[in-house]
Amino acid sequence: MPDESAGIAFGGVNVAFQPPIAETKFAAAEVPADEKKLDVEVEGIEAEDIAALEAERLNHLEDQVDDFGVEMVTKIVSLEDDASLPVFTFRYFFIGTLLSAFSGTLGQIYYFKPQVLTISVFFLVLFSYFFGKFLEKVLPSGTFLNPSKFNKKEHALIVITANTAGVAALANELIASMYLFYNTVIPTWTGIFLVLSSQTLGYGFAGFFRETLVYPRATYYPGTLAQVSVYENLHNGDGISKKMARYFFIVAGICFCYEWLPQYIAPSLIGFSIICLATQHLKSDVVAKIFGGASANEGLGLFSLCFDWNNLTGYTPMLLPWSTILNMGLGVLVCCIFQPYLWYSNTFDAQSFPWMAQGIYAVGGNPYNQSAVLDADYNVNLTAVEVVGLPGLAASYALFLIGANLALTAGLVHIGLYFGPEIVVGLRNTFSKKGESTNNDPYFLIMAKYPEAPLWWYLTILVITFALGMFVTQYTNSGLEWYMFIVALILAFIFVFVSGFITSTTGWFVSNGVSNLVQMLGGFLRPGNPVANMYFTLFGSNAVSQATNMLADLKMGQYMKIPPRATFFAQIYGSILGALFSYFITISIITNNADVLKTVLGNTQWNGAQAQSYNGNAVTWGGFAKQMYGPGGPYQWVLFSFVLGFLLPLPAYFAHRLFPKVGFNLLNFAVLPWFFGCLCTGINSSIFGTLIIGTFTQFYLRKYRPAFFNKYQYITSAALDAGNQWCAFLVTLIVGGAITTPIPFPFWTLNPNIETGIWYWDGCYNLVNDAASNFTLGAGY
Repeated sequence: MPDESAGIAFGGVNVAFQPPIAETKFAAAEVPADEKKLDVEVEGIEAEDIAALEAERLNHLEDQVDDFGVEMVTKIVSLEDDASLPVFTFRYFFIGTLLSAFSGTLGQIYYFKPQVLTISVFFLVLFSYFFGKFLEKVLPSGTFLNPSKFNKKEHALIVITANTAGVAALANELIASMYLFYNTVIPTWTGIFLVLSSQTLGYGFAGFFRETLVYPRATYYPGTLAQVSVYENLHNGDGISKKMARYFFIVAGICFCYEWLPQYIAPSLIGFSIICLATQHLKSDVVAKIFGGASANEGLGLFSLCFDWNNLTGYTPMLLPWSTILNMGLGVLVCCIFQPYLWYSNTFDAQSFPWMAQGIYAVGGNPYNQSAVLDADYNVNLTAVEVVGLPGLAASYALFLIGANLALTAGLVHIGLYFGPEIVVGLRNTFSKKGESTNNDPYFLIMAKYPEAPLWWYLTILVITFALGMFVTQYTNSGLEWYMFIVALILAFIFVFVSGFITSTTGWFVSNGVSNLVQMLGGFLRPGNPVANMYFTLFGSNAVSQATNMLADLKMGQYMKIPPRATFFAQIYGSILGALFSYFITISIITNNADVLKTVLGNTQWNGAQAQSYNGNAVTWGGFAKQMYGPGGPYQWVLFSFVLGFLLPLPAYFAHRLFPKVGFNLLNFAVLPWFFGCLCTGINSSIFGTLIIGTFTQFYLRKYRPAFFNKYQYITSAALDAGNQWCAFLVTLIVGGAITTPIPFPFWTLNPNIETGIWYWDGCYNLVNDAASNFTLGAGY
């Protein structure tokens, strides 16, 4: 453990040690809420001490903030609390239920669209705010229907419910894959149980880690701060809050109007490559691969400029701490070196497969015929494999898998090296009696007035979902033995802590690495059966992501002073609603559009790329894990990267111990390796702009313009996301083909025809479309 003078590296950033708050002697006190003072009724805490922290929050405009972000919390999150504000109102159930149906349904529809669109939390924040204020005006006041003004706790709880319902259920990918690629219909009630159990099982695990991943001040979940900033400014009635609320709506409105340009009228604004434009006379495919990135699977997007917030916000550059942005940049640099190297050196037989893709292919670049190598029970027929051959991967995707696997095991070692003793204490406190906790988060201390959701509530959820999951895996022809189901849950329980800790301190999710590891282990423990691997991965990895989401929502509830039992209910309620709506929508879509969803390109209305990718991963890991990833296999380094990850953080850690002032502890190995292969597919023109925005805001503004940063950073990010999401929703709904035939915008200079023209949107050369080209296209194009 680093010495106290150096501090410890939360998220790779030095933070001086703080004495546990339990070591400070406080006397009990109570301040009346009607005097607009702090409503604190916690034994052992003086209201004056809490008030001092609140004064620090209000008197912040000239303060410096550290990169860790903990100090930023005190400047955004109020320490005032009105315990009389109702949360379970008619408005909550009415709006929460409607928005859950909306987000659960629409989110699943977009899952099968050519352009996948997730329902942004800020879309829900704005919609629920206007709806709530409308009901406040039209419903009779002073009754159950309208007990008081629409308040921020009620508002936040609605969004937690609807946002939970909108999370795409991984079980629906399995259901779709079974129907589309294995000609198997999972019975209705079995399918419902599958979705419900897999979506809520992780919540039982989350309950065990509240003491370590929710209550402490150090676990602050950077992604929650923008939401809190919006709630505070929309609902506080003082002049400053009204001014900031007006600012929020102005910025959101401007972004909404502007986004019609890159999303519909002028898509060339998605990416602008000066290098490609300057070298058009060369017609160089190499230039396009390195510097292009405005079109799907075009290139790395190096030095491209993106003027589309819809793409720039993918990595949330205004929310992530500077240390995460730094590690992102270093990882992207590695990616820009190794991905072209793998291609041009023909490593992994790269040029026999696409330059950038995530599917599985036969040699020559054609889609792999998996039905030719599977028998009626979904087991691999090795004799058929000898005839058809093993599937292959794009080298870019192999690099992505290597990076994600490195990040997972390196992240384990990283947090163990820097936080080992603190983690042991936190896990021990998980089972401590009330009052023995040493957590020093003032928001946690204020929340002591509200009854906590007891551990047995979480255990009840765990037992019920375990029984449902066991029933489904054994009742269906899943190929997954009962003990393998238990192994998947043990893995999930372990990685909930890893994922939650990294997310809470860096804002970065590691779900991809967890999924890869679970798939790999499932492939080796239950070889030769892709379907068994899909079930194993579903319960082993989805529980991790769902538990991490719940932990973040519990922290949001702590910041908003929502009673913990209300937050618990909202999470469960939203999950049940979302599971039911998304399941029936999935069944409707796959039964009516099966033929289209099986094709590589789909059509303008529907696309099955997500289900194809999920099935493809199951085939490679579940069907051919040993042959493809085992020692001597063509992709053995994907497997070896798990082992190398355990060693990766050690040189930087020991260098930091020897030279503590150099900054080696800024290297966060839970984040950095993930970006080694982050440009493996999709539109990449935004990555350079993301790094510029993150560096400018999280480094320059935070360090040299702290007053401006503290006042505008998070509210601006939230406003841009809200305006962008509303625009994306309407573009897709009105002209994108969601409810009618698509209405394409006429071709012009900033909207070239990239399907038949020889130039991509960013001006880079499209070799495939150049009918006059003298080059001979290889199999990888």
